[in-house]
Amino acid sequence: MKQINKMSTIFLLVSLILIGEVGFAKTRIASENAADFTIKSLAGKNIKLSEHRGRVVILNFWATWCAPCKEELPFFNHLYGKYKDVGLEVLGVNIDKNASEVRQMSESLKLAFAILPDPTGKVSNLYKIRSMPTTYVIGKDGMVRHIHWGFGPEEPARYEKEIRALLKE
Repeated sequence: MKQINKMSTIFLLVSLILIGEVGFAKTRIASENAADFTIKSLAGKNIKLSEHRGRVVILNFWATWCAPCKEELPFFNHLYGKYKDVGLEVLGVNIDKNASEVRQMSESLKLAFAILPDPTGKVSNLYKIRSMPTTYVIGKDGMVRHIHWGFGPEEPARYEKEIRALLKE
């Protein structure tokens, strides 16, 4: 009986740690070249990351089943509307297999930025994506400046600060 209780306690602790990992956003500063790729957008246009040099790029990896993604995407849409004319680009890489679900969610959220379906994981694997959402903030020089995992209450202010600083460079 004690062995079962000990196993249950360990399982509960591990579960709480994992829930905490999902619930709280993490970020780190990076400085490496963003891996280039070309992928067809949901609108049918070929998008090549390197063609966005000279602009700040939010490269967001998301899924339709991801609750934090559903909070984050409207925020990125807001940022895109606010800063696109001064050099911000937002690219949303979706990992779902079902393109109709991706299209439906994109339309329901009225996303104005490019949605890039990645059902085979080509781009996701290139960026070693391990959790949803994951976001790379890329400077005008093509260097990865920040990496974010998750989306918490402090993220909007953090993104705004990072974007404004990078746009000034």
